[in-house]
Amino acid sequence: MKIIAIANQKGGVGKTTTTVNLGAALAERAQRILLIDLDPQGNATSSLGMQDFEGESLYDPLLGETVIADKILPTRLDHLFLVPADLDLAGAEVEIARMPDHLLRLARTLQTVACGQRLRFCFARLSPFTGNSHEQRTRSGR
Repeated sequence: MKIIAIANQKGGVGKTTTTVNLGAALAERAQRILLIDLDPQGNATSSLGMQDFEGESLYDPLLGETVIADKILPTRLDHLFLVPADLDLAGAEVEIARMPDHLLRLARTLQTVACGQRLRFCFARLSPFTGNSHEQRTRSGR
């Protein structure tokens, strides 16, 4: 599985549009695709009509409280799967920043899904970077 992060420091630059359309186009070509919405606003989630799934975000897997495989939901499109966003993600960045492995937390969480799910691509729609976490990601090359 190839993991591709759709990220930009600024909001309103097409992260959601790019993520959803690219994922849907590849799914229509029978590629098994996972979309992960990491923006608490959940626009990628709502664009797929899945905004009513509370508590299914990547929040708990990022904190090590469950595995990402438990959060993967099928969408209305064949071959397209989603880990939806919810408002809990707003606090995740602050909580994760206090952890010793905070710069690798997302990569380690995604590694577990790469092993067992026959997925071709994973598109992670990141929230706009803010404050200290943006500086840390920049310094670490992420």
